[in-house]
Amino acid sequence: MKEQFKLSHRTVWTEINKFSRNLISHSVFDWLVDEGSLTAKLVDLSGDNFKLELQSQERRVISHEEKLILELSEVDTVIDRKVLLKGRDAPWIFAHSLIPLSSATGDLKVLKNLNNRSLGEFLFKNSSIVRRSLEIAHMEAKSFGIGAQDIGCKERLWGRRSLFSQGRRSLLVSEIFLPALILEIEK
Repeated sequence: MKEQFKLSHRTVWTEINKFSRNLISHSVFDWLVDEGSLTAKLVDLSGDNFKLELQSQERRVISHEEKLILELSEVDTVIDRKVLLKGRDAPWIFAHSLIPLSSATGDLKVLKNLNNRSLGEFLFKNSSIVRRSLEIAHMEAKSFGIGAQDIGCKERLWGRRSLFSQGRRSLLVSEIFLPALILEIEK
């Protein structure tokens, strides 16, 4: 599955306070809106059989839409990072992070070279980083390049997107819940 995930920015994201809870099971909704570390929850659910697979990590110029979401005043280069989070060898989460280079300074400099380390683990250990917004989306798997053969279904997938900041520095994290995780959550 390496290198094929591409999160479409045409996905419609809804602020959590405007989202109708009736559209989704309570257990999945609770996972989507949980404000703690998703990585920690996945490690726990997997019985410590958790793995992060780096799909890609590259620097590129930010798009206009991304600049607006990240509330940047100038065009910036971002670290575009895609990872697959697995529990018990099953793909559970596709995560896509955008980290402006202007944000990866000072104590956030470590974000430039995370490689196979968990971004979530870093974010939730640093008390000066806050989640400023949380949005939910229900999207087609193909909208970000996932083929049905890779996840075992053609259904729409749930995801969440968080804007984190430390002062004026921000980063965007999108997490797509894959079918194997939904099955685990709803057991």
